[in-house]
Amino acid sequence: MTLGRMLLIVNPAARHGETATLVPAIEQLLQSVPHDLVLTTGMGSAAQIAEEATGYDLLVAVGGDGTVHEVLNGIMRRPEGDRPALGLIPTGSGNDTRRTLGVPIDIADATLVLAAGVRRRFDIGLCNGLYFNNSFAAGLDARVTAKAVEYKATTKRSGLWLYLTALLHVLFHELYPHHVHISWDDEEPIEDDLLIVAATIGPTYGGGFFITPDAVPDDGLLEVCTIDPLSLPAALVRLPFVVFGKHTKFKVVTMSRRRSIVIESAEPMPAQLDGEVMVSRRFEISILPGAIECVVPKG
Repeated sequence: MTLGRMLLIVNPAARHGETATLVPAIEQLLQSVPHDLVLTTGMGSAAQIAEEATGYDLLVAVGGDGTVHEVLNGIMRRPEGDRPALGLIPTGSGNDTRRTLGVPIDIADATLVLAAGVRRRFDIGLCNGLYFNNSFAAGLDARVTAKAVEYKATTKRSGLWLYLTALLHVLFHELYPHHVHISWDDEEPIEDDLLIVAATIGPTYGGGFFITPDAVPDDGLLEVCTIDPLSLPAALVRLPFVVFGKHTKFKVVTMSRRRSIVIESAEPMPAQLDGEVMVSRRFEISILPGAIECVVPKG
């Protein structure tokens, strides 16, 4: 890979502020590589920086999935011929995107990938005008994500443990399905009651739940998992299987691969894009094959 100049877009607040303490180490690891570094200042800052940065061949998101999500959206707002590659140093709470890209969790190893990795094109998703690099989910999952955001601030937990705690809260207090009209690949819509609709590019979300274990991030298709309504005992019994991706053969679970999905609900419905919560009565989701170039490990 021919190295050009890179810009590190650092979210100092990622992982309860620990990322700010890692900046000197990252700078030292990259001392022989031409780069600049800028700190984000709040929500939306990373996207704006990525959209406006000029003279860089590579924009590196230093933070969690939310930081990567913003940098991706900033890149995609640029003209098609002026989009730098996307790199990642994972320092967040969930870090599901790094699993999709195969980037190591170790900071030193992830930094080495930036200098010695390869460039490879990956699919990205589009939902209601926003891009996502790893996952869309509507229904119960979005309520879990919202609760995880709360718990992250109040308990300082992170990773899978954070999302498990949030999930257990939602299962005991907010376990209900949504009545939706859903259309697959421009087919006629059907009515259904669903607990979860997840459409992903990578195999995990929520800090390591293998919701779509067979997802391929560059096959031009969304890997989709829908789960029918469940009672609390049935949900608790199945929970460990979902964590490890062993749920796909359950009768209440349907797995498929799709190019597009339209979901409509009479009531506002929560959803999440790469861990960022949104609410709408209509979601239009599609796949953009090979739309982003990322720096990943060789092989």
